[in-house]
Amino acid sequence: MFAAFQAGAWRELSRSFQPDVVVGASAGALNAWMIASGVSGEELCTLWSTLEQKAGLKWPRYWGDGILDTSALEAFIGQLTERYRPKVRLGVAVCEGPRLANRVYWDTEVTVDHLLASCAVPGLLAAKRLEGGLSFDGGLRTVCPVWAAEEIGPTEIVVINVWTHFPWQRPAVDGPNVRRIEPQERLGSLRHAAVWERGRIERWIAQGEAAAR
Repeated sequence: MFAAFQAGAWRELSRSFQPDVVVGASAGALNAWMIASGVSGEELCTLWSTLEQKAGLKWPRYWGDGILDTSALEAFIGQLTERYRPKVRLGVAVCEGPRLANRVYWDTEVTVDHLLASCAVPGLLAAKRLEGGLSFDGGLRTVCPVWAAEEIGPTEIVVINVWTHFPWQRPAVDGPNVRRIEPQERLGSLRHAAVWERGRIERWIAQGEAAAR
């Protein structure tokens, strides 16, 4: 749910530029799909503020499974991918295999399963089996997939980081061509990250817009 901050940031950023490439990890992968599809900042904010996703609990079936029932989330992402199609280059980061190796999937490689895998927080959401084996949340090793963007040689990078909970996980992004947008303090608890609540979502959207401005 912290990705609502990114939606607010995009509402401000979209008034002045459009990216050539969008890369996302974890819930940011969903925003990346939408932004690459040309969705306006206002529409993305509306999406998050009306999401109201509720997930029931279930018993994990294997070690890579999670305790949350993701059927509603899978249906929601399926609807997004049917309704919107990327118009600029899109990268979705995952952590793949037993060593959680960083990997990015590009453009037509990206499916609903890739988006779900990028969101798969271990223990909460089920991993997905992709080409490199079981794949988990794309932000586990590096919260922002700047490494993926750098692979294609951009002239300027805008990073929207929402995960400021652990200092050692902060994205290592520095240089004159990098701009980092992030909350001044952590957005909330881990529980807040998993539970939709309109008041918090609207507050995070406003914080993202202000930080981007």
